[in-house]
Amino acid sequence: MSLFKNVSHVSITVTDVEKARDFYTGVLGFKEIARPAFDFPGIWYSLGGDLQLHIILNDQLVRPAVEREEIVARYPHFALWTDDCDETAGKISALGLPCRDVISGPTGLRQVFVKDPDGNMVEFIGPSRNAGERRMEAPRA
Repeated sequence: MSLFKNVSHVSITVTDVEKARDFYTGVLGFKEIARPAFDFPGIWYSLGGDLQLHIILNDQLVRPAVEREEIVARYPHFALWTDDCDETAGKISALGLPCRDVISGPTGLRQVFVKDPDGNMVEFIGPSRNAGERRMEAPRA
């Protein structure tokens, strides 16, 4: 029996809330929602359904340049499903954002990774007309 029902939110830290707002609202088009009056700055976004993204100011946490700039799928990230990853990849490309755009061999899904100004990585994942058959490993017993 699982201890949880569903994912409520993903929380990330940023060093500049306004730069984060420019990226998540202005560039990616995420929908900002009301946030309780905490004693620290931040932003909340609705990501569809009950899932939210919580942006939290932590100006003491600055990632090394390589983590802010390099896009490696094994770095911490959160992924958002898109029903047409080819269309999403086109929109990301049109924005001129540096990204990593691949078709995953093991899953057969297209993955487009981008980073916000603080180096937090967001993955957009979904089907592609160029992808192969999806393969999954069985859970370990």
